[in-house]
Amino acid sequence: MSVKSQSKKEDLLRVAGEIFFRQGFAATGVKQIIDEVGIAKGTFYFHFSSKEEIGIAWLKAANDNWNAAMAEKLDKANSPRDKIIALFSMLEDWIKTSDYRGCAFLNSLAELPQPEGLMREVVREHKESLRAEVVGLTRAHFSDKSKVYADHKAYVIYLLFEAALVESQNSREDWPVKTVHQELLAILS
Repeated sequence: MSVKSQSKKEDLLRVAGEIFFRQGFAATGVKQIIDEVGIAKGTFYFHFSSKEEIGIAWLKAANDNWNAAMAEKLDKANSPRDKIIALFSMLEDWIKTSDYRGCAFLNSLAELPQPEGLMREVVREHKESLRAEVVGLTRAHFSDKSKVYADHKAYVIYLLFEAALVESQNSREDWPVKTVHQELLAILS
């Protein structure tokens, strides 16, 4: 694949991702993506066989970007407790910079009625990875407690994270993240 060809694929993926995030996967058509990128129909199909394929590529890229940003944020924190708090700070920043649009994975999940499928699998893997990160950090923080105790706290923390994400999108305000942040401090004390 030539550099120019790779650039077109990157442009397609970037523009499709912006549209999917802005208006939703279901509401976006291939023609709209083609028109906004300014390419021929054949160029789209040279790189992606379907809207679902570009949707999967978008979610995988979003997962990679999220994980890289999370790793960078967590690397700056010293203790497991500080890393968990940093994760919620990252969420607060994300909510604001995304104009309260929410989570690409949860938004996509809401549009995918079938319980199986490749896009749902990418969503599931992303959420399982995030939950595993929270579980690992929480177990490390509560290393003097039982695994059952630490895992229970981890699941509560993970659910608070997800709930704050959804309610911030719904209310278009940051109070849900600020509220769960305060609860998080109580849980980790």
